[in-house]
Amino acid sequence: MVSDRGQIERRRRRLREELRALSAQPLMRGSVVERVRRCGRANCACARDPRARHRGTFLTVYLQGATQAVHVRPEDEAAVRAAVAANRRRWRLIDALTACA
Repeated sequence: MVSDRGQIERRRRRLREELRALSAQPLMRGSVVERVRRCGRANCACARDPRARHRGTFLTVYLQGATQAVHVRPEDEAAVRAAVAANRRRWRLIDALTACA
């Protein structure tokens, strides 16, 4: 019969290995959001038709007491989403390691 202590140690080891593997990836705190807005030009279609509003992807993050938003270029969106997801996974692993105590 396998002891509980042995199972906990194996789980900790596996979680630490996953955490080490994540450290090789880019990590980014924040959320990726899509905003829809009007540009403000009176002759633009977005001024008359809500479906014609301009879309943009942004990384939002709380820094120095305020939420900051940075525009994400379409060619960078996949990498930014992957870095944000990796950071979330890192925190889930840290929480799981803490629960093993």
